[in-house]
Amino acid sequence: MTINHVFIYVTGQRTAIMRSFYRTVLEPLGYTEMIRVNEGRTVGYGSDYPYLWLQEVPMGHKPYPVHIAIDAPDNNAVDEFHSLALQEGGTDHGTPGIRKEMSRQPYYAAFILDPEGNNLEAVCVKK
Repeated sequence: MTINHVFIYVTGQRTAIMRSFYRTVLEPLGYTEMIRVNEGRTVGYGSDYPYLWLQEVPMGHKPYPVHIAIDAPDNNAVDEFHSLALQEGGTDHGTPGIRKEMSRQPYYAAFILDPEGNNLEAVCVKK
């Protein structure tokens, strides 16, 4: 089984920033902004289906940070993801490279903290 979709919760005042951030950094991974609902408070990203969603939390609530790893088609896409994320206001949380401790196969990954503190990973595992 696979996961159908996941939500990342964001504060209302950062919705526009987060939308722009994810639209840019997910592009090398093959994801685009596919849908906006609830007056723009919910935004879905994906390739053929919205697998990753941004959801605005109610006023006065704080979102909890999450870690999400997204498959990349190749190592160059991981590098581009990392570079774009830094340009868009993300914080480096692990530069692109092989993570020997993560898998028996070559596990090439990069980690970024988005503007809300979520740990977003792009990974290419050649099987």
